[in-house]
Amino acid sequence: MGGIRTGYWPLTPATAPRETVRMFALSREAAVVTVLGSLLVGPGAIPVKLHGTRPAGPAGYADLHNTSSRELDLSGWTVQSCAGRQITDLAVLPDSTRLEPGAHYVIAGLDFGGTADLYVGEVAGDGYRLLAADGSVVDRVAVSPQSPCREAEHAPDCGGWALSRDATSTDTDNNRRDFACALPLG
Repeated sequence: MGGIRTGYWPLTPATAPRETVRMFALSREAAVVTVLGSLLVGPGAIPVKLHGTRPAGPAGYADLHNTSSRELDLSGWTVQSCAGRQITDLAVLPDSTRLEPGAHYVIAGLDFGGTADLYVGEVAGDGYRLLAADGSVVDRVAVSPQSPCREAEHAPDCGGWALSRDATSTDTDNNRRDFACALPLG
């Protein structure tokens, strides 16, 4: 053995993007890895998440969540819907759209039974993407394994139920780990 080397490296986005590991390289064939901590919002991470969705046409919704401790300007941000491999704009957030720390912003179809911040004709599809005003993809979720809206493994198909993250909107960039079936809003 050439001795023990230690160091800190960020994990790749494909494995766990907001965690840091300490690796003890024992040899070329073996290493011991210790996860030091998981951050909901790491340096450079965008703290707005697709918190929950229900693709129910005119009664459907997409719920955004500000996981940070500061107000965020979401003017010009876009939520897109995926149906198969097709991606279409579901909603573009109006100018002066601000989201308080910890607050949610609900985009809903016209027949949604609750209160929404923005109404659209319908919320349909098998996945959704959230884009910042500059067009960069911020977050994605899909129930279809072929969807361009998917992050790593697809989320469970909940039938008539909603998909939702936990209360803090934990995001590991893996839809199967991040989302579970839940009672719908409204």
